[in-house]
Amino acid sequence: MFLHQKILVSITFLILFSFFYACSPLRQFSDLSQEAEMAYSSGNYADAYDLYRQLIEAHQSRNQSIDGETYNRAGVSAYEAGETQQALEYLEFARHTEAADDRTFASLAKAYREIDNLSREITNLERYLDRFPDGAEADAFRVRLFETLVESMNLQQALNLWPELPGNPYQDEGLLTLYLQLNRQIDNTAKAAELAERLLDLNRNNQEALDFLARKHFQEATSMYNREMRAYEENRTHRQYAHLLEALEIVNTDLRIAMNYFKRLYEQNPRPEYAGFIADIYERFQDEENARYFRRRAD
Repeated sequence: MFLHQKILVSITFLILFSFFYACSPLRQFSDLSQEAEMAYSSGNYADAYDLYRQLIEAHQSRNQSIDGETYNRAGVSAYEAGETQQALEYLEFARHTEAADDRTFASLAKAYREIDNLSREITNLERYLDRFPDGAEADAFRVRLFETLVESMNLQQALNLWPELPGNPYQDEGLLTLYLQLNRQIDNTAKAAELAERLLDLNRNNQEALDFLARKHFQEATSMYNREMRAYEENRTHRQYAHLLEALEIVNTDLRIAMNYFKRLYEQNPRPEYAGFIADIYERFQDEENARYFRRRAD
């Protein structure tokens, strides 16, 4: 009877020990989770990241599953704490779960920007705007998406996005400069000319606008000169000669305008190419001294 009681006590002790042993990790997980949530909610992201990392590693060491919310908050905390690579790892898990929210995709877009992964930044900007069109960062992300689309030469998408940009982008020199670049790329010359003039109203030294207008006037002058000279060579009449003289007035006006723009560009950025254009124009005007001066700087 005594032996039987000893065996019963031993079994009970083993059961209780196993129970408390099993409960210990549960308490550990619960404590870590609560502390992490408190740190996250209070904006203490460095502590939140450290606690969530411990929680994830504890689960992984026991081959236990981790919920999407834990990965999501861990990822956001990691990004805010400056742990970009770890943030990407956590958030790429989280974005496939129902826990993914606006901060998931916002943090992913920003993190990919930090590591200069333009294609994935664009993807996450688009995901954010598709799911949260009125989100807290929607306006800023529309602007950033426009910038990245122009940079990556997704020109039609950028063109479609322009009307959706917040505020008045026509008064934003940076955005307007990109819009000019976009219209130059798609050969929308009339629109580009309008935008260049707008830009010079904002900043008379905007290089993109000066470059476009300088080349435009030079090319128009050259094209008209060549066209009218061919016409006169083919039909040497007094009437055609009079028409040629009228055309040359327009050519010279365009060349003077181009000269002005190229000189302003050269003052800011003395590129040999600009010096070459200036030398060409001086040669057209038979100003050999200035032509030689700029030709030397074009070599």
